[in-house]
Amino acid sequence: MEILQKLGSLPIFILMFVVIYFLMIRPQSIQQKNHQNMLNNLKKGDKVLTRGGIIGKIIDFQGKNNNIIILSIDGSTNITIMKSYISSIQN
Repeated sequence: MEILQKLGSLPIFILMFVVIYFLMIRPQSIQQKNHQNMLNNLKKGDKVLTRGGIIGKIIDFQGKNNNIIILSIDGSTNITIMKSYISSIQN
């Protein structure tokens, strides 16, 4: 009991850090890892959704490390976006 009194509020701060880690930090790092894996596995012909809400089909990769994507929005419209702005792959 004397040891706890000497530590003061340190155990409470440690407990708060552990809770914050498991509720906020760890899930976010898992989500970032999954997003990076998805970006690394993109290929021509994938139908994707951008962060801006645009749905298109990948027709080409450009740039250093293929970090630029050419998307076909419809038959005659193509746009160029950064690979990091892809939010998900559509079915």
